Amino acid sequence: MNKIENKFALVTGGTQGLGSAIARNFAKAGAAGIVTIGRSEEKGKKVANEIKDETGCNVIFVKTDLPHIDQCRNAVSIAKKEFGKLDILVNAAGITDRGNIVDTSEELFDKMIGVNLKGPYFLIQDTVKIMIEQNIQGSIINIGSVAAMTGQPFISTYCVSKGALATL
Repeated sequence: MNKIENKFALVTGGTQGLGSAIARNFAKAGAAGIVTIGRSEEKGKKVANEIKDETGCNVIFVKTDLPHIDQCRNAVSIAKKEFGKLDILVNAAGITDRGNIVDTSEELFDKMIGVNLKGPYFLIQDTVKIMIEQNIQGSIINIGSVAAMTGQPFISTYCVSKGALATL
């Protein structure tokens, strides 16, 4: 038995890129069920159905915009309702919109922090509550970036958000 077999996971960024690749690999490795979340319902359902068809794993997509904590909590709640528990949370979603310290607007700052830090923070909070309640020795994986350690002037808010996520 591998470390994923018969486990239940929630993966952010499940509509494309790294998030969908992680969900696909979990399903191929024998995960019992996966909730993927993202902003695009059309893309999310398509990817979830593809993974389900390819692997037979129960994959559920929940439309979620990470800066909205009520939507994050809803996704964790659906995972618990559908699977009874959560063994794994992967925070793979992220945005890298451009902006330096001089020209980044408050709106862009809030959006970047919301997606890259605030959403993951509260997803962790609700997932950990389930793990504590059910005595689950699970895994929480936050996808980072070298930008968290080095900083880059043209993506300053991204660097701040990934640095905070690394600390979390």
